[in-house]
Amino acid sequence: MTSRWAAGAMTLATLYFAYHALAGEQGLGKWTDMQAKLADKEKVLAALEAENAALQKDIARLTPGQVDPDLIEVLARRDLGFVYPDELILVDRAVSSANTHR
Repeated sequence: MTSRWAAGAMTLATLYFAYHALAGEQGLGKWTDMQAKLADKEKVLAALEAENAALQKDIARLTPGQVDPDLIEVLARRDLGFVYPDELILVDRAVSSANTHR
């Protein structure tokens, strides 16, 4: 009789630990979910690092004494809307109306 109780107890203990190893808070299912989240976060990190590198490059190009005039012109045109007096400006109404309805 004792061996039946011991076998039953061992079976229950094995099932308990097997369940928690697979579906528990720190089990295999949670581990695979965390691996997927880690992969997503690594992609975001890589994108942010690339953006940071581009910004660092722009900062270096804007350092006093080493200013890149082409970059200044691109920034003035893009961010401030500067144009030369002899340039023609073409406005696409579909694009401009799409930008105003954000």
